Amino acid sequence: MTTPSFLDVSQLSFDGIKTNLKTFLQAQPQFTDYNFDGSNLSALLDILTYNTYINAYYLNMVGSEMFLDSAQVKSSVVSHAKELNYVPRSATSARAQVTFTIGAPQTGGPPTIVIPQFYTSRAIANGTSLDFTTNENVVVYRSAEGYYTSEPVYIYEGKIATEVFTVGTDTSFVLQSQSVDINSIIVNVMNSSNDSTNTYFSFADSLYGLNPNSQVYFVQAFGSNQYQVLFGDGVFGQRLANGNIVTVNYRSTNGELGNLITTFSPTGTIQGYPVTVSTIQPAVLGSSAEDIESIRFNAPRYFSTQNRAVTAEDFTTLVLDNYPQILTMISYGGEDATPPQYGKVVLSMIMSGSNPIVPDDIKTDIVNFLSTKTITVQPIVVDPEIIYVEITSLISYDPTKTTNSQGQIQSEVLSQIQTFSSENLSKFGDSLRLSKLSSYIDNADPSIVSNDTTVKAIYKIAPARTISTIYDFSFNNQLDRTISYPYNPGESSVIMSSLLSYVDSFNVIYNNAYLADDGAGNLGIYYSTSYNPKVTLVSNIGTVNYSTGYLNFTISVYDYNPTINIYAKLFYSDINVTANKYLTIDYSLAKITVNPI
Repeated sequence: MTTPSFLDVSQLSFDGIKTNLKTFLQAQPQFTDYNFDGSNLSALLDILTYNTYINAYYLNMVGSEMFLDSAQVKSSVVSHAKELNYVPRSATSARAQVTFTIGAPQTGGPPTIVIPQFYTSRAIANGTSLDFTTNENVVVYRSAEGYYTSEPVYIYEGKIATEVFTVGTDTSFVLQSQSVDINSIIVNVMNSSNDSTNTYFSFADSLYGLNPNSQVYFVQAFGSNQYQVLFGDGVFGQRLANGNIVTVNYRSTNGELGNLITTFSPTGTIQGYPVTVSTIQPAVLGSSAEDIESIRFNAPRYFSTQNRAVTAEDFTTLVLDNYPQILTMISYGGEDATPPQYGKVVLSMIMSGSNPIVPDDIKTDIVNFLSTKTITVQPIVVDPEIIYVEITSLISYDPTKTTNSQGQIQSEVLSQIQTFSSENLSKFGDSLRLSKLSSYIDNADPSIVSNDTTVKAIYKIAPARTISTIYDFSFNNQLDRTISYPYNPGESSVIMSSLLSYVDSFNVIYNNAYLADDGAGNLGIYYSTSYNPKVTLVSNIGTVNYSTGYLNFTISVYDYNPTINIYAKLFYSDINVTANKYLTIDYSLAKITVNPI
């Protein structure tokens, strides 16, 4: 037998390595006809194979951790991101807006009362006690009536942590909390234990504009979930001296747990007076620390922006990096807006949570933040164009192939629809493919034999009471109406709204009115009776283009309607949207019917 000149290294499994070793030894003349499986040499081969396998696994993992694309350990991903000057997003505190009312005497009370920095109010979420604190001192002035009620104040979730470091040879310090909100870090430097002169150091996110006397600190990620505070080297930023004492205050936050809280209780008096807390805006914006996949995606894109906003993609990268509550967004030049807005960049985004519309105060924060990153264009934030989807699904299943009840199967189907949405409708411009949705529904339970699923597109409006409001939008899909002429008796409308309250010219109120088309491209207001489901109130309040799905109309409602749904019956089964529209499923309207065969 010819002795092989090399070992086969293509097999890296345990059995493959051992087989290769046997093949190699069997080729040696001294081991001719040797029974490796029944000898003591087999145990030695096991040891050698095990050692080889462990070394191969170790070297494979070392090789994987050397690159951002393949690293699996978060500390490795963080380290690679550091080379790109990217600081992974920390956990962020939920923020609520409240007013404080202080029970000081209406006569003889002080002219002002100061609510101290870090004054704590408490809330409960899922059985967990959460602290919400003020970010700075708040001065409350006595009103003319003698009351002490503050202006609206933001309070932030998280326990205040304080760490003290003494400067030696090293001027970088690791914060112990793994849930620090780095936006809350406050750094003060005292000269020494014998000199209490205290200096506030501000945060710097770049070296631009720094000199040897700049009193700044930097933040970088450390390990998996910690952060490190660093100081200047005497060239970019002031260098600390031996014996300086650094005090770092920050919030250690619970992230998303603090969201949607509406009730807060004060934890103590202020200057000896009782306090009540009134909520103006519930807590929002809380988020968890950035995960591995998000860092892997964002780090190279952040590097390409160089911490400035020039292109539309730069704006998107900066917003998504600094506002984790933004689920997805799109940005485009103002010249592409309708009407054009030259010299501006238009941003449209979707919030995570139950309300996709970004609140006005966060819009203002985003615009102010981006204004510091650009000198060429003006950023503006507009509400997204959202098309909602109503799903109706009739499901047949074989009861002999499952122990689940009809209700359990219905729940599984809804869960699969949610999975479909998160995997296929997560970004602007994502379209709905009915065949793919149907396959998700079929896979919800092995007993499902078939499903007959249809979808409708919905545009939601909220017109002001008794004020004529103009609406101008498009479903961007051909409607199920190829010929323009009035409907035949009994033929259903292509455009149909949910019920609204309407008053006619004789001041008669119709609470069962609705908006619909007439089959000839006109939109009107109708109501139903027991004899006629479509009685005309106003024959023409606007138009609809059946080819493009474009609607233009003016409407005035008599009573306040929180939301009016405008339903459209589409010509094709799929719902296609353009890049500036966002498609989302309205689960409150989903109709899932499960029947045995």
